[in-house]
Amino acid sequence: MTTVKNILLQLDTDSFASSFDAVVAVDSGVDSLCQYSNVTEENVTGLVHGAMFTRSPSKLKHTAIFIGGSNVDAAESVYRRVLRTFFGPMRVSVVMDANGCNTTSVAAVESGFSGLSSLSGMVEAEPKPIRALIMGGTGPVGQRVATLLLDRGCEVVLHSRSAEKAQTVIERLPSSSPKASIGFLTKTGPELEAELASFQFVVNAGAAGVQTLNDRAVAILAETPGVIVDLNAVPPTGVAGIAPHDQAKPFGRRLGFGSLAVGVWKMKLHRAVIQACFRANDQVFNLREIANLSSNLMAEEMGSR
Repeated sequence: MTTVKNILLQLDTDSFASSFDAVVAVDSGVDSLCQYSNVTEENVTGLVHGAMFTRSPSKLKHTAIFIGGSNVDAAESVYRRVLRTFFGPMRVSVVMDANGCNTTSVAAVESGFSGLSSLSGMVEAEPKPIRALIMGGTGPVGQRVATLLLDRGCEVVLHSRSAEKAQTVIERLPSSSPKASIGFLTKTGPELEAELASFQFVVNAGAAGVQTLNDRAVAILAETPGVIVDLNAVPPTGVAGIAPHDQAKPFGRRLGFGSLAVGVWKMKLHRAVIQACFRANDQVFNLREIANLSSNLMAEEMGSR
């Protein structure tokens, strides 16, 4: 009896399909990887048809699509078109994780809450919603971190240089919990520092190579309990004093998480998502689906200890 091979179509919006995503796909156990670059909303339909019509419905669980690229908005457009192309049983599983936006965001939130939980059960003991500040909050990762924190009932504040852009983002991210709320800050320097102590959860999702929180800001944060998560690995790191490999590093009363430490869970999650695609032909993984998978994966790991 011939074994049906698991095939992953890597659809990338960039000029070259991501070597990073290709390596992770191979490490996830994919039997065959088909890479396509310069994929757009307009030209993706034929590629999807090729994935749908070459196998019987009973074997479509062995085909899946991964959508990537550096332009997250473009990848989201491709993702929506892919889903609209399916009909009836003629569909395959799909992952949207352009530029690692979803797996990184989920891993950042998981890391932060693991730190809060270790601070004398801070998550359970906190009488009020956790207040969260997201530096670079209007970018693709910042927006997704905000969504996940809203889902957990946090009071979320986006930091941005543009009030207009921040307001536009906020209108797209309605609170999903009765306790949740969202606002924004454009303050910098001493004005921003005066606000920092009120945030238990601080995430830097700003541009690579830009330090958004300096030594003075970190010293102020260290005076109150909470966590700091930096997602920038390019020197200088986004948060002064946090190195990429730092895992729950103490900063006074805070715990700091560096980008590569967060990346350990991100990589494990990335592989798990691809593997999950081949369990059925109707799996869809965008932000919240990846977050749910992450929670289940973490629960499994905790149960096995």
